[in-house]
Amino acid sequence: MRELKKRTGVIVTAIFLAAALTAGVAVAKTLKCTVETVKSGVVTINCGDKADQLKPGDKIKVRPVVKRRAVEGC
Repeated sequence: MRELKKRTGVIVTAIFLAAALTAGVAVAKTLKCTVETVKSGVVTINCGDKADQLKPGDKIKVRPVVKRRAVEGC
């Protein structure tokens, strides 16, 4: 019985450590950049001094700024 508790503790600890180590990989970087030009499907962005965090061929996700509408009352 005692050996079973020990094994369970080791397994729970291993799962917790694996989850903690992979959580850092899943977090994406966020950069705030400015669109410089848009020409025939090519967008040029300026990220300033943080551009060194990116390299050619990196895939990025760009979300356009959505203007919110005012809520009309009755």
